[in-house]
Amino acid sequence: MPTFPELLPFRRDRLGLVLLGLCLLHLGLLAPALVYPDLNLDYPFVDGDSPEWIAAGLRLAGHDVRDPGRSPLLPLAIALLDRLGALPWLPVALQVLFHATVLAFYGLAARRGARRAAFAVSLALLLSHSLHGMSLQVMADVPASCLLFLAGRSFVLRLPSPGRGAGGEGSNRYPASGLLGGLSALTQAAGLLAAVPAALTVLLHRRGDLRSGRLWVGALLFIALQALWIVLRLEVFGSVGHIAARQWDLIDPDPDSVFFYLYSLVSLLGLPGVLLLGAGLALGLRAARRDDDRFFWLTLFAVLALFFVVFYGFDAKRFLVYLVWPAGLFIADGLGRLRAKPAFATAAGLLIAGSALPFPGEGNDPSWIGLWPVPPVYLHAALTARPSGSPVLEPSGITVETFPPEDLLGFINLGRAWRARKAWAAAPRPERLDPAQVVADHTALFLYEAASDGGGRHRTLSRLSNALFKRVKFVPAAWLEPWAAYLEIERAGVIEPDYAVFRTRLPDAPGSWLLVTPLDGALRRRWDGRVGQPSRPADPALRPALARAREIRRGLPETSAVVVLFPGNDPADFYLPFLLDTPDLILVEPEQERAVRGQVSAAPLLSERRVAGAEIREIEILGRRTAVVELTKTAAPHPTPPPPRPPGRRSPPARRAAGRPAG
Repeated sequence: MPTFPELLPFRRDRLGLVLLGLCLLHLGLLAPALVYPDLNLDYPFVDGDSPEWIAAGLRLAGHDVRDPGRSPLLPLAIALLDRLGALPWLPVALQVLFHATVLAFYGLAARRGARRAAFAVSLALLLSHSLHGMSLQVMADVPASCLLFLAGRSFVLRLPSPGRGAGGEGSNRYPASGLLGGLSALTQAAGLLAAVPAALTVLLHRRGDLRSGRLWVGALLFIALQALWIVLRLEVFGSVGHIAARQWDLIDPDPDSVFFYLYSLVSLLGLPGVLLLGAGLALGLRAARRDDDRFFWLTLFAVLALFFVVFYGFDAKRFLVYLVWPAGLFIADGLGRLRAKPAFATAAGLLIAGSALPFPGEGNDPSWIGLWPVPPVYLHAALTARPSGSPVLEPSGITVETFPPEDLLGFINLGRAWRARKAWAAAPRPERLDPAQVVADHTALFLYEAASDGGGRHRTLSRLSNALFKRVKFVPAAWLEPWAAYLEIERAGVIEPDYAVFRTRLPDAPGSWLLVTPLDGALRRRWDGRVGQPSRPADPALRPALARAREIRRGLPETSAVVVLFPGNDPADFYLPFLLDTPDLILVEPEQERAVRGQVSAAPLLSERRVAGAEIREIEILGRRTAVVELTKTAAPHPTPPPPRPPGRRSPPARRAAGRPAG
């Protein structure tokens, strides 16, 4: 069992104590600004995938929200806090982990070389605008990287042997390393890559440890945690989750990724940090042949960099957080070689200033590189996006931008957090529909006219679902317009600042559903005008349509996570969006039909059947089983013929709507 000196190796180290004090001060100043009553709707530091992580946790807590299929550890923490009524404290808990990892980093770096270099690099990591900015977000990458570093730290450190004191060389901490590495892999799958450098280090530097029971206990813990989650996931949800299934589809080498990640690395570490990293990696390469510590960290850095830069087809600056802790160790090696005090002080000051220099964008924004602090001068690259949502940096669009000195304080993460908190506290309390008021309703349909309404499909499916504790489907408003007169509409409430919620009942169908529109705009006004109006008496042709829709729903393959629905000249069109349970429902609009048909015909066909006059094909798109439903266009009796659908902007293509890449 580790002793107290092992837990606090800098208890008599002045620089370590100063760092501890700075971490506690930073955390104390920051934490009160991060607590909001509604993490889902009010918390200001969110990435595009943040609502999905919250949804995954609420799903594990027992709420009937969309299952995004995310890795389990962060959702388990969310579920636990939700059950305890402490979900608003999640950002503070993530900050505690981040600050503790900075202290653990210093403890390891100080063992390897000069304490002053370890202190300077630790301070640069603590104050890094990019790294700390990403740690504020409700995302899994920073926690996963922290756990991965702690696992590597346990792997390279040794327990003290009896009679050798705290610094003696004894048996390795393999069980702790396996446990922490397994937890990292359960936070994000990138943690699985740590098995490669660990295995190589044992085979090339520690062959004698192959006879150690501690090594095999650690390996078993690492593997058992993954196996346990897979078994539980299959037992409870019936699948391992579409995010895991889609990783193979994202293995797609892209030469443009090299420039993206080099630019993003300078944005993350600053130019001085990248130069010191290069020097440290060169030193590590020379020492790796005889030093198992440096061999492990160098191999881990190389494996992670090779995977994200060369093989993984989705680029994101946040993936660099997995490299930043090993990179920090090599930066400390390079900085520690500067013996002359003036040279060291200059390099350390530039390192900290380059890392801490705040820029106008969020921490995960790859487009900004700091050049000079006062007045702040930056390189700014133009960003475009691939169809998958992956950002692309345009080298031809790089410009130099200068800001007034007074803007610099406004860019600091701590200032941003407190300004957001004060603005929220000063605003009137938002009106929010209580999920308990809609618990008896079936699923909800979010109606949109343009692809950007409500923040787009990806954001709405989870964010609105989290607010209602109910599965939500993304439906073009034009799809329901021909049938609106048959609906009984009443107001259910609003969810400020984004959504207006209505309750509706269908002819001959028991129960009620929710219709949701953007809070402001013509669409909300149109549905608001229908409130209280008597619904048109049900047409006799609707009864067989309801029966057909129910039969089609029963005939869908159970393995399909996504349903793509092509319209037919049939009133079953009216019922199916309400009756289908999956939130991953794609209703193909006329202007989309040709493109979607091309994607469907190119996908592998798994099965085909006809049910109630509808053709149902099961295919696979982006690693997800998808049911394609096409209603036969017939001349059967139809209620009041639907008017032509008004033209509108194209909604997101089916390929994108089937799910975004893992984040």
